[in-house]
Amino acid sequence: MAGLRIVQLSDFHYAPGPECDQGLEAASRLVNELAPDLIVVSGDLTREGLFEQFVPVVDFLASFGLERVRAIPGNRDYLSGGPGPARPRDSDLNYFLTAPDTQAHHVDGPGDRLTTPFLEFFGSLDFFDRSKAMALVGLDSEPAIPDEALGRGIAFFEGSSSKLTRVFCTHRSLLPIPRKKLKEGDLLANAGDILVRLLAARVDLVLCAHLHRVHAWQLSNGNATMAVVNAPSLLDRSPGKENGLLAIDVARRGELRVAFHALDDTPPRMLLDTLAGRKRRKGDG
Repeated sequence: MAGLRIVQLSDFHYAPGPECDQGLEAASRLVNELAPDLIVVSGDLTREGLFEQFVPVVDFLASFGLERVRAIPGNRDYLSGGPGPARPRDSDLNYFLTAPDTQAHHVDGPGDRLTTPFLEFFGSLDFFDRSKAMALVGLDSEPAIPDEALGRGIAFFEGSSSKLTRVFCTHRSLLPIPRKKLKEGDLLANAGDILVRLLAARVDLVLCAHLHRVHAWQLSNGNATMAVVNAPSLLDRSPGKENGLLAIDVARRGELRVAFHALDDTPPRMLLDTLAGRKRRKGDG
């Protein structure tokens, strides 16, 4: 399908070791096969937010050309000073039992933001990008998306041509995934308000992560329809997880396909195909 191809990578949780390094090698082969125009990284590049954990991941991304990469941090990418929020006793996320979560350790500076080496590699916690085909906004969600940042994102969309596909990216998810036990902080506390504002701004696609589960939804407010997808973990091999990435093909505004591509030999799985639906509607007429 002619148009723009985006690859979404998320939740590397990288720490030096053979499993992670082998996973990056497999991911490199897959990304090169998909040949995306743009790579969106939706957070958790590292396991503990350490500088030395960022280096191999940034090298991996640089192999595709950093001019093609847009990235935001996740909770794992912040330097943590203690245990995270309370977890459900029956949580299926074993890897969270000892994992650090975002802690409110501030540094002096604009906005009093949390500290992360992410800035040494990418320069900004958010991104705003506009091309001939797309308007793309990615906002840091640690520990929340500030109202001012969301307002800037909405204004960026509303100031873009109506012909451009509008894509929004955040690390923490905005919707619960079926059969996935949630813990505090998995969803942004004001997720419903964010979704309403994105729909009102006629955003076409929302890219989420953090839950390590693949899912897709279509939302509508009667005037606009918006796709929301949740990415898998690229490298987390804990039980029940699918390792891989999402490939999004955009033909034109309102026409897109989202597919899950596993790192193993499993065939790709289509999650969403609005182009097929439009073709069927035309055929019915």
